[in-house]
Amino acid sequence: MLVLGIESATRACSVALVDDGGLRAERTLVGRARALEWLAPAIEDMLGESDLGPEAVEGVAVSVGPGSFTGLRIGIATAQAWARGRDLPACGVPTLEAMAAAMEGADAVVPVLDARRGEVAAALFARRDHGWVRAVEEVTAPPEQILVRFSACGIDLRGLVLTGDGLLAYGDLFTAALPGARIAERVLWAPRAATVAAVGRSRILQGGESLYSIQPRYGRSPALRAAGVG
Repeated sequence: MLVLGIESATRACSVALVDDGGLRAERTLVGRARALEWLAPAIEDMLGESDLGPEAVEGVAVSVGPGSFTGLRIGIATAQAWARGRDLPACGVPTLEAMAAAMEGADAVVPVLDARRGEVAAALFARRDHGWVRAVEEVTAPPEQILVRFSACGIDLRGLVLTGDGLLAYGDLFTAALPGARIAERVLWAPRAATVAAVGRSRILQGGESLYSIQPRYGRSPALRAAGVG
């Protein structure tokens, strides 16, 4: 199954094609101000350069946040238009989960996204035999509050990997509170459509979800986003 992945939760927007052989193609735009006009042509160009037509796409996966209010709306609307117009199965993938899934070789991952106003969106994921599970659920709050929850979770945090743009401001705070944690290379911090597509493809093969159940998870209220907070 060839799945189209769409990621627009952060400034690094991307689209990707993934099938049973892995990543077929990916395109990235840094700077979400142009996401609205960039997404559709990027998908078209990516398919064309892969010698594929729109009919080759068999499913659609999209990042659903937390993240930018405008970016998530654009990405989800694009994914829904593709799926609805071609009667394709679809899947929404939490952005933090996709970030964790990209950390190969890690046993535990904390993705941290900057939510502005002194807050971050974060969760703690632990690897199990059947894949990643949330050891601490996703929350948007001041980092000090989040770290209290992580420290009390009862999970062995040795070998923990930290990733995400929230580490620019709060990396020292997280590493001090989580002894033994290491910060992933900065090039790996941004969520990618390739991972969204891979995670979504697995779920689509298991049945997917209703197209209309795919909704954005902003992390903070749209009113705050619209006011320029995210």
